[in-house]
Amino acid sequence: MDKGFEMRARKNHLGLYGLMGLTLLFGVLGPKMITFAGEINSNEASVIAAASGTFSYEGKTYRAGSSYINSLTAYLSADDVDLTAEQAAEAISMMYANISEGVEQGYLYEVGSAEAPAATETPAATEEQDGTGEDDRKQKPSTEATTTESGNTPDTEVSDPGTGVDVWDAMSNQTEAKAKLKERPDKEDASASVQLDKQDIVITTDSGEINISKVEPLISEHTILVIDGISGIILAITLICGIILFGKKCMSFKRPKNRRARPGHSKRRKIRRYTRNILTVTTAVSMIGVFVLLGTYVSLFNQDTIMQNMQSSGYFNYAYSEYVSDIAKRVAEGADLTAARDIATYEEYQFTIKQNSIKILNGDMDTVIPDSNVTPYIYNMKRSYMQLFSRAGMFLILNTVIGVGLMLFMDQRRDRGIKHIAVAELAASGIMILFVIVMLVNKPYQNLYIEPDYLYLFIMECVNWSMKVMTSVVAFGVVFGMILIGVYKTVVNNTTNE
Repeated sequence: MDKGFEMRARKNHLGLYGLMGLTLLFGVLGPKMITFAGEINSNEASVIAAASGTFSYEGKTYRAGSSYINSLTAYLSADDVDLTAEQAAEAISMMYANISEGVEQGYLYEVGSAEAPAATETPAATEEQDGTGEDDRKQKPSTEATTTESGNTPDTEVSDPGTGVDVWDAMSNQTEAKAKLKERPDKEDASASVQLDKQDIVITTDSGEINISKVEPLISEHTILVIDGISGIILAITLICGIILFGKKCMSFKRPKNRRARPGHSKRRKIRRYTRNILTVTTAVSMIGVFVLLGTYVSLFNQDTIMQNMQSSGYFNYAYSEYVSDIAKRVAEGADLTAARDIATYEEYQFTIKQNSIKILNGDMDTVIPDSNVTPYIYNMKRSYMQLFSRAGMFLILNTVIGVGLMLFMDQRRDRGIKHIAVAELAASGIMILFVIVMLVNKPYQNLYIEPDYLYLFIMECVNWSMKVMTSVVAFGVVFGMILIGVYKTVVNNTTNE
C-alpha cells in the first residue's frame, strides 16, 4: 500500500515538473499585441514632410531623428487632431522659426560637415550641397529651412499659434522608444557601426566593412560544408557505435526469461561502458545544435514576432514619413498636386506595408517594398538557415534520436541508459546556460551604433526576444533533464525492490 502511494506521488511530481516547464515556455514566448490607430490628412502629412526634411542652422545641416518624427506622427494621428491647411502652415512656420530649440533639445542631429552651407544661403543652394550626403541618400529631403544664428527664418512672420501645433513640443513627448535610444552608444565609442543602405546593411569595424545583402547568401557555401561535415562526423561516430553494439550482440530490446550471464558478458560490459560514454558526448553535442537551431528559428523567423517588433520599433511610422516626404518632394518639383490631395492615410499605408512585408517573408521577393524595410534581409537569412538545417540540422536530430535509442536499449538495466540521457541533456543545457549568461552580462550587442533609430530599436527587440527564447529553451531542457533524473531514481528503486 505504501509502495503504491509512493509511486503515485513520484508520478504526480514528474507531471507537475513537466507542467511547470510547459507553462514557463508558453508564458515567455506568448505574443504581445501592439496596436496603433488614427489617420493623417494631407495637411498633417505636409507637417510630417517638413519635419522630415533637413534644416540649416549656424552653417550646419540638421535632420530630426526618426524617433522624434514618429512621436510627431503619433500625435497627428490622434483622433482629436485634425489640422486645416492654415493650421498646418502655421505649425510649419513656427517650426522654421524655432529651429534653435530643436537643436538645443536634441530633436535635430547634425548631418552636415565642416563644408556645410552657410546660414545665409538660399534653400536651393542648401539642397544642392547637402543632397549628396550619405544620410540624404537614405532619407529623401522634403523641405529645407534657412535660418539666422538666432534661429529665426529670415522674412518669416510667426503668427499667433492659436489652435496650431507646436512641432517641437509634439516631438518631445517621452516614449519608451526614446528611453531605449538613450542606451545606444555614441558612434565614436561604439565597437562597430551598422547602417541601412539601399541594397545592403553595412557593418563597419576597425578591420573593414561587412555587407549583409538582401539577395546574396548570408552563409558561404564553404561554411555550410564545414558545419555539414562536423555534424556528419558526429552522426558517423554514433552509427559506428551502433554497428559495434549490434555486431557484438550488446543490444537488449526485451528482458530474457532467465538472468544467467551469457558467454562474453565481461567483454560486452566493457564495450557498453565505452560506447555509452561516447554516445553521451555525441548526444550532448547534438542536443546543443538542436537547441541553437530551434532557438534561432523561433527567435528570427516567427512572422507574428517580426511584425510586432517592426511596429514597436516605430518602423511603420518611419516608412510613412518617408512616403509623405517623397510625395512632398515630387510636388515641389512640379508633380501633379493631386498626389498630395490623394495621399494615403497612415492606416491605409500601414495595412499595405504590413501585407507586403508578410508576402516578402513568405518568399514573394517581387513585392514592392521600401528600401528601409528589413523583411528582405530576414527572408534571405531564412534561406541560408534552411540550407543549413536541411543537412546539418537533420544530421543532429537524427544523431540525437539514434543516440538516445542506443543508450536506452544497449543494456537490460534501462536506468543506466536513462541516467546517461539525463546527463547529456543537462550537459547541453548547462553549456547553453553559460552562453545565455555571457550574453546577458556582457551584452556585446549594446556596443553597436545602429542607425536609423527604428533599425536600432528593431534589432534590440530581436535580441531581447532571442534571449527570452534561448532562456525558455534552456529552462525546458533543464526541467526535462530533472524529470529524467526523477525517472532514473524511480526505475532504480523499482529494480531494487523486485
